Amino acid sequence: MSVNDPLSIRQLEVFVALVEQGSFTKAARHLELSQSTVSGHMADLERRLGIRLVERDRNGVHTTAGGRALLLPARQALLAERGARMAVQELSGLLRGTLVVGGSTIPASYLLPGLFGRFHREHAGVNLRLVTGDSREILNRLRHAEIEVGVVGAPPDGGDLKSTRIGEDSLTLVVAPDHALAGRSNVPASELLQYAFVMREEGSGTRAATMQALKKVLGADTPQKLSIACEVGSAEAQKAGVRAGLGVAFVSTLAIRDEIAHGSLVALRVKGFEVRRHFHLVTRPEDLLSPAAKAFRQTVTKSPAE
Repeated sequence: MSVNDPLSIRQLEVFVALVEQGSFTKAARHLELSQSTVSGHMADLERRLGIRLVERDRNGVHTTAGGRALLLPARQALLAERGARMAVQELSGLLRGTLVVGGSTIPASYLLPGLFGRFHREHAGVNLRLVTGDSREILNRLRHAEIEVGVVGAPPDGGDLKSTRIGEDSLTLVVAPDHALAGRSNVPASELLQYAFVMREEGSGTRAATMQALKKVLGADTPQKLSIACEVGSAEAQKAGVRAGLGVAFVSTLAIRDEIAHGSLVALRVKGFEVRRHFHLVTRPEDLLSPAAKAFRQTVTKSPAE
């Protein structure tokens, strides 16, 4: 076999699975192949390319410089192959396969389950797989072809990704029932500087929206003036931190309905502070979308009554 012959889709699939799963054993289990078959495909692929793609040590598998160079084109090739199969199936009305959707923490928990249900009713043959992370991580996964579509709380910077607004949310200040502010109905924004915050992590759409709004009412140097007791990776962790007395937090209104109803958190209005933000459906360029990704976009961007 010549090095100029096309690479095997199966070999690329094995390579990507090996990188993502981190070991030959896990890759074999993921692909439902024997470990020897996975090893054989990798050996053939490395022989064809004339370069080592992965190295093994006691901690698992690590990509070489050659492996890192191959990873994105390999993922793109697998998406294209899946899209080609789906395009043919779509002609006969049998849209099938797997669609990997990324969601930042708020839409993944409170928006996407309903959208998944709507999509599944229309396209029951497509298996949906959800990958979660903060907004920045989801956008990076899109750019590296690890997922096909994403739903995030902050729009992407730059023109390499396409974005459509699909839902609205707001941020609400919450405190514990025994907090000093709990008996107040309105709080001046400047008074918040007296209290510690339970803040979302860097890269979170919630954090970005919070900081942007606070800068408008408290000044551009707000990040330096805020006291942050801890940084956490989800709205659930924010709520837990507030209940534990670590501080106050601006949290998605979608995420606090049950706690407000049951009295485990208290919601406050902050004078001059109103944050309404949109969730964004983000995709790669049109020519890189599979039929399933296009169908998902069509489903989530139309009104429920359509």
